[in-house]
Amino acid sequence: MKTDIRIILVKPRNPDNIGACARAMANFGLADLALVNPFESDWSEAKNVWRAEASVSAIDSMEVIEAARIFGSITEAAAGCALLLGTSSLHRMVPERDVILLKEVNALIAREPAGGKVGIVFGPEKTGLTKEDLSFCQAIINIPTRPRQPSMNLGQSVAVVAYELAARDGASAPLARRGEAKEPPEHELERTVRQICLKLKALGGSAWGGPEQARAIRRGLIDARLNKNAMHALNLLLKN
Repeated sequence: MKTDIRIILVKPRNPDNIGACARAMANFGLADLALVNPFESDWSEAKNVWRAEASVSAIDSMEVIEAARIFGSITEAAAGCALLLGTSSLHRMVPERDVILLKEVNALIAREPAGGKVGIVFGPEKTGLTKEDLSFCQAIINIPTRPRQPSMNLGQSVAVVAYELAARDGASAPLARRGEAKEPPEHELERTVRQICLKLKALGGSAWGGPEQARAIRRGLIDARLNKNAMHALNLLLKN
């Protein structure tokens, strides 16, 4: 059973950013979104307007927005989480918690009992999480960035973390590889190499199409990994 992940946004102030977070979550198979004291204090009156604004950036992921829950504190939002991890660029504070790099997160989560819920906490757009916020967390996730621009947009941060988490559970479908296509037999490859060398000699004289160039052409065709149909098309062109 894969670990459940809850994304917790503390005091988010921009509906577009929350929508972007929802979209990033949907991209990588996450659906549990919790908001702590979002920008509107009276959620019951503001939710329709907020959802309409968030929908601009929450493309094809409004189900995450619709299911999002609102809490008054981090402890309430993190209820049921066996592990709570904060996020910070750390450029404004000396950490009081253990700091782990993003690439180490999956190894840490793997130590949790199967099926346990893990909360990942993100701070407000302008300030990030405070030391008080981070005191509720067992560790701090740090995404390595350049010193000249250490902070990231809220939606970007969620996307990067969600991508790393997706690698743990194989949430992203593997890309098809060109090598899986049926490759031409060796004799067809050599026939194509000879055809190219003959064409080069015809165009450039005896100095062209020698053994050294043949080896270079062969390596190029192998590296290109042309399938049988592509090789056939190339041979047709060479005959003209």
